[in-house]
Amino acid sequence: MVLVVGGAGQGKLAWALERSGLGRESASRRIDDPVPILLGLEDLVRETLAAGEDPQGLLPRLGGKAYVLCREVGCGVVPMDPAERRWREETGRLCCALAREARMVVRLCCGLPQILKAPEGDEE
Repeated sequence: MVLVVGGAGQGKLAWALERSGLGRESASRRIDDPVPILLGLEDLVRETLAAGEDPQGLLPRLGGKAYVLCREVGCGVVPMDPAERRWREETGRLCCALAREARMVVRLCCGLPQILKAPEGDEE
């Protein structure tokens, strides 16, 4: 699995599609859709918390995806709302767990990939 993180509008999906050779139909925001690219991990964490569940429970289901894309939510001003702070914290913790399991971790900024973790010989 490749974990791709970056701010909103930074080219995460375009990069994943170009690298994989897949089309837009291969991506979905729903974890149970049988497609290789999951969009919006941060939204999935929010939904999981709203349902009273632990986002770490998503790990086994995310491992089957080829690409998991997550918007960076930990930068900037810390929200005053405790629920928003918890959402940011849980999103970060889930990304840390995914990064440990991922074969590759990429951060995108302005469409440019910064390889944080890669298998030997796959650093681009």
